[in-house]
Amino acid sequence: MRQRTRTTLTWLNGTTPVGLALAVLARTTRRRTADGLVVAGGYRLPVPRQGCFTVGAVVLTRRPPEWLLHPDRADLLGHERRHTGQYALLGPLFWPAYWLACAWSYASTGSYGCGNVFERRAGLAAGGYPEPTLRPWAAALRTSTAARRPLAAVLRRRARDSAGRGPDGEAALRGRAASSSRRRRDGTRAAR
Repeated sequence: MRQRTRTTLTWLNGTTPVGLALAVLARTTRRRTADGLVVAGGYRLPVPRQGCFTVGAVVLTRRPPEWLLHPDRADLLGHERRHTGQYALLGPLFWPAYWLACAWSYASTGSYGCGNVFERRAGLAAGGYPEPTLRPWAAALRTSTAARRPLAAVLRRRARDSAGRGPDGEAALRGRAASSSRRRRDGTRAAR
């Protein structure tokens, strides 16, 4: 049901018609899955270079559609289905967002896909991507960001304390919640 909703949204936002036009232009053989996804096999255009990619609710592959629909490649098809969800959410804005994510990924890892947030959310391993190795500057940035996280937690705690909810107030709230849940378990009514 969820995939059907995604497919409907990609029709409404226009990305699936673009995917079908691309499939026709590339003279592919198309198969529809039970949940509305279209697998277009035999993609012949030189770009993009990937062996499999998604536009709307259309998955284009250089191999025959049966290859991708085979149960052995369920993980890869699942990866492409998750891209359909991204198209359903972003519509045509997916393209510039994806290209920016590719640029960031290449700058930080040397690969267009490994550090790409859209590929990571769709499942790197399922899409055939290795775990990324960060370039030295990106690794240093990650390390410095991780070092600042404890400081951010201290600052949040101080802000919360200054708002009148110090550690003692939180303990009192936890105690009240625990005692009201005990009263509910015992069959007595919780105090308000």
